[in-house]
Parts: sequence; C-alpha cells; structure tokens
Amino acid sequence: MNTITVIGNVGRDPELRYANSGAAVLKFSVADNYGRDDNKRTSWHNVTVFGEMAENVGAVLSKGQRVIVIGRNEESEYTTREGETKKKWQIIADDVALSLRWASGMTDLPSPTSPKELPEDPF
Repeated sequence: MNTITVIGNVGRDPELRYANSGAAVLKFSVADNYGRDDNKRTSWHNVTVFGEMAENVGAVLSKGQRVIVIGRNEESEYTTREGETKKKWQIIADDVALSLRWASGMTDLPSPTSPKELPEDPF
C-alpha cells in the first residue's frame, strides 16, 4: 500500500485550476520541518487535490496554515528546456485537514461547550 501522511505548513497559496474536462485541480506545497538546532531541516512536498475536494480545500487553505495531508506518493518524469529528463514526486491527496495543534490564535473556531451547558442525560 502506498500511503503517506505529511504534517506541515502550507508553503504558498494554493492554485485552483480546471482541466479541459471541467474537473478542479488544486496544487500547493507543504513544508515539513524536522531535527533540532543546527541539524534542523525542511522537506518540501508538492500536493495535488482533485475534484470537489480541490474546490473545498482551495476555499479555506492559505499560505502558512498548518495542515495534515494523507494521500499517495506518485513519481512523474518531465523534460527540461535543455532536453534533460528529470523526476519529481508529488502527493495525490485523499484527505486534507487543518491541524489544530497550535490553533490558539484562531478566532473563528467555535468555543467548547462546558459540561454545565450540556443537556441532562435522558437515560
């Protein structure tokens, strides 16, 4: 099974385009940081989302947001202007969600309901 999960920050505002068939295609990058101090590194992942999910994700995602992407890793080849063949990897997303790990600064989230406000258990 080819499944990858990446948690990181959106590196650029997503680009929503439409294929000739009318299908939505959304592309964005995710920066995945790991390591500590002088050994800190960043891996960049290109993400592609298709269809209705592409439109939904494109409506809410922007540069800098922390996301969780689940999908499959795909390799493709392309030819440069100089005629050199190169390979690139991209994640074809099955699911994209905002990570709420550091969401304290997000003001549009609903506030949690306190136990005192919950309805009485009917059973």
